[in-house]
Amino acid sequence: MAELQGGNAPAAVSVLPEEVPVVMPDLPLVHVISTVEEFKALGDPLRSRILGIIQYQPATAKQIADRLGMSPSSVGHHLHVLEDAGLVQVVARRSIRGTIANYYTRTAFFFDVDLPSEIAGRETVGLNLITQAREEMAEVLSQRQDDVIRHESFLHFKLSARRARLYAERLQELVNTFLREGPDSEGEVYDFYAALFLAPPALQDASLHSA
Repeated sequence: MAELQGGNAPAAVSVLPEEVPVVMPDLPLVHVISTVEEFKALGDPLRSRILGIIQYQPATAKQIADRLGMSPSSVGHHLHVLEDAGLVQVVARRSIRGTIANYYTRTAFFFDVDLPSEIAGRETVGLNLITQAREEMAEVLSQRQDDVIRHESFLHFKLSARRARLYAERLQELVNTFLREGPDSEGEVYDFYAALFLAPPALQDASLHSA
């Protein structure tokens, strides 16, 4: 019996011969993370890397493992967690040297978290995002010596709450513009991170904290 790589595919997914390419399916643009199971699956940094790899191209557990320098069995475990949470899906099965391999991709191009802070944690989502952005930028800077397109800004501005909300809305509009940007089949993947948050107490006016 042929061995399945990375989990059991639905019976409706037929087996492709080796010479037939695996095609990326049309995915929903956004899936809203609204359950604790989804949130926990998405919150693991390694699983976030796996989701990034299969965002625009289906891949097997072995192909993902080769990209990450991990064992296929370890990647298969994480794919199981993501599949059980409904964040990845098997989109094709292909016969490779007598073995039936499952090809995975996401269930949506982007995931948006919509959980109360008492469930998701007030810090978890934002810190996970900024940590992932920092790690991916560090990886690119260490490996790419060419002149890649990049922009960074980190500013402190004293704003009223009304103006801060306005800038937050404008940032969301920019994010929405990126969401509507159709993927270029010949382009490269770019990271985009945006954040607006209240600066820590040490940067605030001392008079605001005096007795």
